[in-house]
Amino acid sequence: MKKVFTLIAVVLMAVTSVKAQIEVGGVVGGMYGASVKYWLNDKLALQGDLAVGLTRGNGAFYFKGAHSPNGGMSLYDFTINPNALYHFDLPANFKVYCGGGINFGLVSDLNNTDPAGIFGKFGINAVGGVSYDLQQFPLTFAFDFRPGYGLGFQTANDPHISYFDWKLALAIRYRF
Repeated sequence: MKKVFTLIAVVLMAVTSVKAQIEVGGVVGGMYGASVKYWLNDKLALQGDLAVGLTRGNGAFYFKGAHSPNGGMSLYDFTINPNALYHFDLPANFKVYCGGGINFGLVSDLNNTDPAGIFGKFGINAVGGVSYDLQQFPLTFAFDFRPGYGLGFQTANDPHISYFDWKLALAIRYRF
């Protein structure tokens, strides 16, 4: 037990000893909403997005055990998307980053096929992109690609959606 408390104390001291930088702004593209990035150090950051989006997912419905393929779905979703990102410095204030995370929230099929309705959503995603920091003003522009896999569900015995999707997003954040 003493070792666990010592490890927690060392991790907390390491994280709090770094001068953290926070970026707050918005994201547009495959999703529209708020975006926050918290830098743990010069290379590692945690990014969270709260957004709504419209995407074309490749997947199918499953209704009480029966598969009903339709070749793709137009999905509307409300998503909370936390990610861990690792950054690589490039010349001229550019950075390339990669990472991944989870997404959860609500999803609905816009084609209104059976089963219709709003589903809970849980998925995983990868993230890759490039960012540019303005030096004259504390703004960061970032463009990223987010392929992912998601499940939409109501209950264990009811219909669910299983789909692959991807999003392109442009974020503009103010650095504190």
